[in-house]
Amino acid sequence: MAAVVLISPDTCNKLQTSVFSANSSDVASPYEHNQDTGSPHYAYSKGLYEYDDEDDDTVYTGRSLLYKILLGLFYTVAMLVALYFFMVAVKFIESGFTVALGCDAKGAFTIANNPLAGLVIGLVSTALLHSSSTITSITVTLVATQGLTIRQGVFIVMGANIGTCVTCIMMAFGQVQTRSRFQRAMEAATVHTMFNVWSVFIMFPLEVLFHPLERLSVLMSDAKASGGSFTSPVDAVVKPFSSLLIRVDTQLIMDITSGRKQCTSDVSLLSGGAFEGSSLSDSQIGAIVVVIGFLIFAASLIWFTQMLAKVFLGPTKVLVSRMLAFNGYVNVIAGTIITFVVQSSTVVTCTLTPMAGLGVFTLDQVYPLIVGANLGTCGTALLASLVVGDRQAVAVALAHLWFNVFGIVLFYPVPFTRRPIMSWARSIAYFSASWARVGIVFIFMVYLVIPGVLLGLEQLCTASKTGLRVSGICFIGAWCLCSY
Repeated sequence: MAAVVLISPDTCNKLQTSVFSANSSDVASPYEHNQDTGSPHYAYSKGLYEYDDEDDDTVYTGRSLLYKILLGLFYTVAMLVALYFFMVAVKFIESGFTVALGCDAKGAFTIANNPLAGLVIGLVSTALLHSSSTITSITVTLVATQGLTIRQGVFIVMGANIGTCVTCIMMAFGQVQTRSRFQRAMEAATVHTMFNVWSVFIMFPLEVLFHPLERLSVLMSDAKASGGSFTSPVDAVVKPFSSLLIRVDTQLIMDITSGRKQCTSDVSLLSGGAFEGSSLSDSQIGAIVVVIGFLIFAASLIWFTQMLAKVFLGPTKVLVSRMLAFNGYVNVIAGTIITFVVQSSTVVTCTLTPMAGLGVFTLDQVYPLIVGANLGTCGTALLASLVVGDRQAVAVALAHLWFNVFGIVLFYPVPFTRRPIMSWARSIAYFSASWARVGIVFIFMVYLVIPGVLLGLEQLCTASKTGLRVSGICFIGAWCLCSY
């Protein structure tokens, strides 16, 4: 809880600036650098924000050691509980959209008959479900049942990599009321998006022309395994609670998507929960669950960021920051291992985002962790493919893995190659902190408007030569605008 600070009239005038209409001079410019330490992350301007990161530090001031320990434990437990409900909310959103749109899944995936459509389908569906693991697992199953080709599956997985970033961007808005924190959190969230966008920007045309991911993955997929099962630790913890409200028949959805079963009016995608046997349709139940999920999402987001701010204060913040200050490659490995263990990049990135907002990590420390988390999340699809035991399914999972490996090779070892990712992330964060609606516009543009435009242009291209010319002109214009 923020402490009351006596401030001068001049400072009071600064504080009157709204969160949504801040003067850009009050927000740290992405071009300001810390001259004292030489750190590549920028320094924050004085004045309005000099109280932001200091108010919470007074919580432990003048307290006994026992009091500090007990209070720290309380805040830690409260933070973990908030994180648990955050993941429950994500599960509700995923399950709600799955039930509401499950019968249309086959139609959505069947239009992925060319690279661009596959990319868009993977992006939008993952953004809706807040789960790249679900989309990649469905893709793996469809390839195994001949519902998709390996080549189609590769582009869907590419899109899923971008779509999964939307959750941590939403997490950054938990700190929107403190603009310096919001700016740092948006940096961490959008650097994840920019890494995947730039990876797709480079790898997509290469894959269309030469198919390196497909060829390499097919060559490696001969050594396959079959049988067995796997369960994500996060699902094992979250499902007992989320199943009280809704339980989705995942196998039925897989069968419908692959064409083994038909989705008729008398078929329900529910296999348990409070709505089982209800007179409501699956679409209505899904909509209700999605609304409940977003309400819990908002409440747990605020709760989590507040408790996290109490946990990472003073010595704790310094200790964690020093632990990650040694070598970026160690952080890549750490991010990979942690994500592979919990089988959820969402948990990892959504925890890193508010911690970056609190100043626990710099952007240069967060970047390798997020890159590692991107690599670690490939484990879910790989395990799913091994369970299916189909050579083509293993190839798609390996393509997912190699896409992220090539992304790391392209945009991490050489510092110069990180510049476009870092600069774009800093610019988006800067303008979002100056005017928070920019962040909302960014989400709609990346996850709705641009995919819709791309899909429309793709339809024009396939319809006529005129459409192809229009698409070419639009592409050149967009390229010139971005270059400018």
